[in-house]
Amino acid sequence: MTNLMEGSGPLIVLLDDLETAEKLKPLLPPCSLLAFPAPDWDRDLTPWAAPGLSKKEPDFGGGAEAFLAKLLSAITEAEGALAAPPQTKLLIGYSLGGLFALWAGTRTDAFPLLASVSGSLWYDGWCEYLETNPCRAGKVYLSLGEREPKARNPRMAQVGLCTERTEALLRASGAETTLEWNPGGHFNDPEARMAKAVRSLLS
Repeated sequence: MTNLMEGSGPLIVLLDDLETAEKLKPLLPPCSLLAFPAPDWDRDLTPWAAPGLSKKEPDFGGGAEAFLAKLLSAITEAEGALAAPPQTKLLIGYSLGGLFALWAGTRTDAFPLLASVSGSLWYDGWCEYLETNPCRAGKVYLSLGEREPKARNPRMAQVGLCTERTEALLRASGAETTLEWNPGGHFNDPEARMAKAVRSLLS
């Protein structure tokens, strides 16, 4: 697979493109890294339909179920291409990818480790969903930029409260959780933040 960087140890599944994966790989401990980008983030990474963030932006499509099926198929193919079975699997996403990673953890036990980095956990209905759909992962990492709750959009400004609520719900379901706050806003140092997440989960 052209989007698989083979190595030893765990399989890191990145919900982003190969260019991002190439920037991230040198920052990680020994691992295999599979880049699996969503063709349409607003459609493929959202678990159900919701209004767009403004009248000028498209609505969110709620196509995560179909995308998850493609992702699991790609992971099976990637594992077949590895010289040895991975020690564990870690799914990591940024922004809407972080939302998808946690949602995927409620739908499959394929990922013992999950990372939601600057995750869009303000998404309409997310915390209510998590209350009745526990995550199956054993260890979860969450992080946000310190300025993210200061977003002008009132929905996005709920991200801090929603992330803290998510952590509490994850702990209640038995997951070992970490929540870290990073300097800056949503777009600061994404690869460094994701590398920190991976290192934390593998420690």
